[in-house]
Amino acid sequence: MSNPARQASSPTLARFNRRVLIVTDDANASVAMVEHLRDLSLDVSITAYNGSHLSDLPAQAPSAVLCFLSDYIEHGPAIVSDIRTHYAPRDFPILGRLMRKALGDHPYDSVLYAPVHPVQVAHRVSSLIRLGQMENEIIRRMETLKHSFGQEMEFSEDTLRQPFRVLFIGKADPAYMAVVNALQDKNVDVVAAFTSFSAFDYLHDSTFDAVVMNALNGSEPAMTIADTMRRNPRLFHVPTLLLVDKTTFKDVDLAYSHGIKDLIDADAPPEELSGRILELANECRLHLKLKDEFSNLGGPECSDPETGVLNTRFLTPHLKRVSRDCRARKVPLTILTLKLVPHADTALNPDGLSAAYASSIKLIAGIVRMQDIVARIDADTVIVAFPEEHRSDVARIAARISELIENAAFQIPDDDSGALSMRVETAIVEQGENSGENSAQPIDPNITDQSDTISLVR
Repeated sequence: MSNPARQASSPTLARFNRRVLIVTDDANASVAMVEHLRDLSLDVSITAYNGSHLSDLPAQAPSAVLCFLSDYIEHGPAIVSDIRTHYAPRDFPILGRLMRKALGDHPYDSVLYAPVHPVQVAHRVSSLIRLGQMENEIIRRMETLKHSFGQEMEFSEDTLRQPFRVLFIGKADPAYMAVVNALQDKNVDVVAAFTSFSAFDYLHDSTFDAVVMNALNGSEPAMTIADTMRRNPRLFHVPTLLLVDKTTFKDVDLAYSHGIKDLIDADAPPEELSGRILELANECRLHLKLKDEFSNLGGPECSDPETGVLNTRFLTPHLKRVSRDCRARKVPLTILTLKLVPHADTALNPDGLSAAYASSIKLIAGIVRMQDIVARIDADTVIVAFPEEHRSDVARIAARISELIENAAFQIPDDDSGALSMRVETAIVEQGENSGENSAQPIDPNITDQSDTISLVR
């Protein structure tokens, strides 16, 4: 018989920067997870647990650990402790995927109980990694503000303590009452929308931490609502859950392909109903809180007044900090430089050109992740630093940015000569790429123009 642990590793994935370690007492069953994790650009390895000890753990610390346990569920605390000790002081999220609930408290950052779809587990792992990266960058920016600007920032938890708001969409039947009763003791505000029209009104006008849709009588219009939410940047991260009869519901794969985050059995105990809803709601709340913290850090002293992105004064000390941190944690750091080159059939209007530069830079900031560092270093030049991303991944992002900007038309105010277009010159350099993957060679934080970056790339 082939070894599942060996099957999970692939030389072609050796450069992937997000590594997931699956610790399991059922290697054959857990192999089904590997494909779904790889679909999210995650490298995967499997370590077996036989009830007394773990087989060899990978030398390099993972980005996340998935404990896939069937028989030794009560051994979870000991397994987590051994993993934490082995990789100390590195910190990373640990997700439990368990066949049943264990006695006592679980040791995981997040937990999913069977039955659960592999896609759901894979997306939860990816989400935990993303939240961890955001938290790391928040901490680094707070340290830069403290040491370079004398600004003391604290992470306020007031928002996290506020009651959750959950939107229920569907008929006011016993299933609805089951959800309300399960949440009423958890300090949750449940808002009911009994039609799709009222649901869209609520989603447009209010903020929710989760949306539960009644699919007991069919998966439409829930799929349409989920698709619509995914196309809306404000609603993209709000989790959608379906209330179903799991003995008769046949559209499981279809539901997850439409972005549904969980399927809840309408006959589940109240504690399971509330637990599955609130875990996703809490993840959404934390994501939005981190997003708010990013927008509030630094203020005008650290940002470009025209675009709101970071300025050179902040970039220089902060990039040194990020470079040191990534080297210490043996994760990649890649720098992308974007130079905007205007094109117009007539002489350029200075005000119009300035507005086009600003619009392009705002577009760039909107495409990349919140934890990526976007700084304007000249009127026409932006640097984007990507912690924990390799050059190959950044190259794809650069191509997307270039395509969007080069296909845009920027109208010049008070000018009848037509629109202005932009061409984008890009250059990419990865920290230590010419000296081996684990090289301590740092990125030069004083890169200030395209030629400097191009020389480093070559």
